Amino acid sequence: MVRGAGELRVKESDRLTATVELLGALGVGIRATDDGFVVRGAGGLRGGLVHSRGDHRLALLGAVAGLVAQGPVTVAGFEAADVSFPGFQDLARQAVGRP
Repeated sequence: MVRGAGELRVKESDRLTATVELLGALGVGIRATDDGFVVRGAGGLRGGLVHSRGDHRLALLGAVAGLVAQGPVTVAGFEAADVSFPGFQDLARQAVGRP
């Protein structure tokens, strides 16, 4: 459970809703609350398509989720990650032994 994060709804975008939608698209049992979200364990993440919405934080969330998901995760708009972590994609591939 994440609580006390209501300010994330009024930043550049509603990051709480975006996080809930991104994780939900990967099979996470998650629901939004007024000031956060509640996660129910469901046995892991499945693969899928997620959207960064142009936000580097969401791009990185999708990529990290993809490292542990049961199937491939595609992050639409992943280039947004370069704002805060240029080279992340190459580093992540090296860490898991993928070209």
